[in-house]
Amino acid sequence: MRRITTLAATAALLALPVLVLSTNAANAGNDGNDGQVCLGLDSGKIDTKGDPQTVTVQAPEGLVITGYCVKAGSAKHGDGPVDVKLEESATVLVIRHPSGKAVSHYSLSYAKATTPGDEDPTEDPTEDPTEDPTEDPTEDPTEDPTEDPTEDPTEDPTEDPEGTENPPATDGNGGFDWNWKYAAPSCDALTVAYPSNIPDGQSNDVNIRVRTAGGDVTLNYHNNDGTWSGTRGFTYSQHAQWPAGVTDYSVVWVQVGGSNYHFGESFHNAPIESPIECRINADGDPETYDVPLAVTDIDGFRTAAATVTRGRAVAADVVAVSQPGLETLTLQKLRGGTWTNVASQAVTAGTTRVTFPKETRKGTFSYRLVLPGSESVTGDITRAFSVRVR
Repeated sequence: MRRITTLAATAALLALPVLVLSTNAANAGNDGNDGQVCLGLDSGKIDTKGDPQTVTVQAPEGLVITGYCVKAGSAKHGDGPVDVKLEESATVLVIRHPSGKAVSHYSLSYAKATTPGDEDPTEDPTEDPTEDPTEDPTEDPTEDPTEDPTEDPTEDPTEDPEGTENPPATDGNGGFDWNWKYAAPSCDALTVAYPSNIPDGQSNDVNIRVRTAGGDVTLNYHNNDGTWSGTRGFTYSQHAQWPAGVTDYSVVWVQVGGSNYHFGESFHNAPIESPIECRINADGDPETYDVPLAVTDIDGFRTAAATVTRGRAVAADVVAVSQPGLETLTLQKLRGGTWTNVASQAVTAGTTRVTFPKETRKGTFSYRLVLPGSESVTGDITRAFSVRVR
C-alpha cells in the first residue's frame, strides 16, 4: 500500500509479510554518453532516486498516462531506453525496465482524461465550425514550406512509442520464428515487445489468467482496429474484468497472439515457469493506490539443528529464491538477543549457495536469512536454525 504524492515512488522499508521483460525492445533518444536517453514525451526526463526496481507514477489532474519510456543503464548492455504504449490508459501506473535492473530515469506521455459520451475532448466545443468560411482563398497555400530548414528531423525520437520497432524474430532458415518468447508477466502488467517482422493479423489477442481465492479470471485483450506492434503494456487493473478488492493472486498463464510460446505451459521440454505470486495490502482508502507487490520466497533453508566443533563451520546450504527484487540476501546470527549481519550477497531468482562462518566460541547459536522488502517485492525472512558448538 502506498500513497502517491509525487511522480517518483521511494523505496519502502522491510515489510513482512507484506512484478522480466526479456525480449529486446527498441531503444530511442540520444545523450552524450551511451547514445541513449528518454526524451520527447510530455513529462520530460524524470530521474529516480534510490535505484528503485519499479516506479509508481500518477498522471496530473485531468490527464491520463498513455505510454512511457524507461531506462536502466547502457543500451549496449540491454539496459537502454524502452518505449511502451499502454493498451488502456491509466491515471496511476507502475513502470519497470525489461532488464529488471534499477530504473535510472523515465518519461511519460499524456492525453486528456475522457468520460463516456465525450465526442472529441480535445476540440473546443464552443468553436464555430463555420467560422471564416470566406477566409482569403488567395492566401499563399505554401506558406512556410521550408520553415526552420535546420530543424533536426530526428528530434524527440521517443515521441511516438507505438511506432517504435523491435528487432525481428528469425528462425534458422531466415523466416519468421513462431517460437519467439515474450517476457514473463509481472504483478501489475504484461509488457510485450512484438517482433518487427510479425505477420499481419497475428498480434490482435492477449489472454492473461489470474488465480484468486474466488477462482480463475482470464483477462482478454482484443485489438478490433488492427494488430499491435512495437512494445505494448497490458495493465491488469485497467481491465473491465479485473476482480475488485482482490488482495492475493497469482498470474498463472499467458497467451500472446503470434507466438507458440505460452507462459505457464511446457515449451520445448523446458521447465514450466512458476506462477507469479502477488499481494496487495489494501488500506480501504480510495485516495491511495495500493501497489501490487511480488511475493518473495526463500525456500529450502535448513531447519534441523547442527553440531560442529569449535574452529569449524556449518556445511554450506543451497536455497531457492523467487522474486528477490534488487536487495541483497543477508545471513544473520543471533548474538545477545540481537540479530546481527554476518554476510550479504546479491541474488537473482533461482538457486543460490549460502556459506557459514567458522565458529570461534563454544555455545549454541542461531542463524537465519533475510531478504528485505522494497517498493516492488514483499521480502522474506526464514525460520532460524540452531548450531551447537562444542
